[in-house]
Amino acid sequence: MNANERDLVQRFVDDMTDYAIVILDVQGRVLTWNAGARGLFGYASDEIVGRRFTLLHTKADNLLGKPETALGDALQWGRHDATGAMLRKDGSRLQARLILRPLSDSWQRHVGFGLFAYDTEGGAKPVAVAGEPEIPVAAAPTSLGRAKILVVDDNSGVLEEATEQLTRLGYEVVSASSGAEALAVLERGERVDLLFTDVVMPGDIAGRDLADKAAELRPGLKVLFASGYFEGALVSKGALETDVQFIAKPYRMKALAQKVEEVLGS
Repeated sequence: MNANERDLVQRFVDDMTDYAIVILDVQGRVLTWNAGARGLFGYASDEIVGRRFTLLHTKADNLLGKPETALGDALQWGRHDATGAMLRKDGSRLQARLILRPLSDSWQRHVGFGLFAYDTEGGAKPVAVAGEPEIPVAAAPTSLGRAKILVVDDNSGVLEEATEQLTRLGYEVVSASSGAEALAVLERGERVDLLFTDVVMPGDIAGRDLADKAAELRPGLKVLFASGYFEGALVSKGALETDVQFIAKPYRMKALAQKVEEVLGS
C-alpha cells in the first residue's frame, strides 16, 4: 500500500460516523479516536487520547477487571468479542458490541490493539445494564406494591450497580456493605420485604449466616442470594439447599427483575 492509499484509508476511518474505530497501545491507552468514537462516546480526541480505554467501562466492570481481561483474551486468542454496557462522557450508558484485536508490526512484535465498537441498540438511547434494554419502572409488580429490598454486598461497585437496577425497576432500596450493617438495618425495625445478599463476604457474617440471623429477627423474610462464584457456601451434601433462591453474577436487569418478582411472589 502506497502513501496515497494509506491516506485514503485513514480518512475513511476518521470520517466513519457509525462505528468507533480506535487504536490502543499495549497498555490500553487511546492513540487514535475517529468520528464514530466521538459520536458514540461523546469525547473529543483531545479529551481521551493518552487515557486508558477503561474510562469507557462501568465502575463495576472496572472493579471486576473486565477491561484488562478483554485485552488479555484478545492477545491470547487473537480476538475479544463481547456485548455489554459502556459509558459515555456524560455518564449515560449504552449497550455496545466491543471487538478487540491485537496489532503487530512487520517484525511480529505486539504494538497495540485495534478496537471496534458500535451501539447495538442502533441509537442514542442509553440502557440500564449490560446486555438488557432499559426496563421501565412499571416493570415492578404492582400486585406487590412498592416492595422494599435490603441489598448487601461488600463490593461497592456491585452494590451500587444492584441498587441502581432495583431502583429503576421501581423498588425501594436500602443498601448495606456488610452483614453486620445489614443486621443493624433489620434490628432498628426498618421495613424490609426482601433480603438480597452476596454469598461470600468478609467478616464474621457472610451471606448464609446473615440469612439465618435475619430469619430470627424477621421470621418469614424472603431471601435472594447472589454470587460470582459457584454457590458452594449454599450447597449441602452435593445439592443446592431446597430453601435457597439464587442468582448468579453478573446478572442482567431482565433476569434480576424476573428473579426478584419470583421470590417476592412465592
